[in-house]
Amino acid sequence: MRHGDEREQGARQEPESEPAQEHTTGGGGGAVHIGNMSGGAIATGAHGRATSYGSPVPPAGTDEATLALLEAVRALRADMRVLAATAETAAVDGELVEIEGEITRTGSAGPGRVARLRDRLEAGASAVGMLASAAAVVQAAAQVLG
Repeated sequence: MRHGDEREQGARQEPESEPAQEHTTGGGGGAVHIGNMSGGAIATGAHGRATSYGSPVPPAGTDEATLALLEAVRALRADMRVLAATAETAAVDGELVEIEGEITRTGSAGPGRVARLRDRLEAGASAVGMLASAAAVVQAAAQVLG
């Protein structure tokens, strides 16, 4: 046996040991601060759970006007949470959900649906129409419809 083979053989016989882990109970009092995070989820602590509430992404190749409409639709849905629930807010939210789903599935929204939503928001007959984000949806819809 050559001199170098003894070292290699000896190294192969010794099992790799992992560092000892100390199990502790209770929190360590540390803190995690995340300034801005896009995508993913994070959990900390012994019993931490990570839950992602990300939004579906539209297919590659979705045009800029449709992406702007999707962003405006999501902003309006978020802003509508401050309004009292009425038949009108439920109807508008239903249309927004349909348009958002269609864009994320196909990369576009049906012109009839977009025109209906635009007309409803332009009428401004409800509290929804008075939100600034509703105006953004109307503008984005006009771009999509041409």
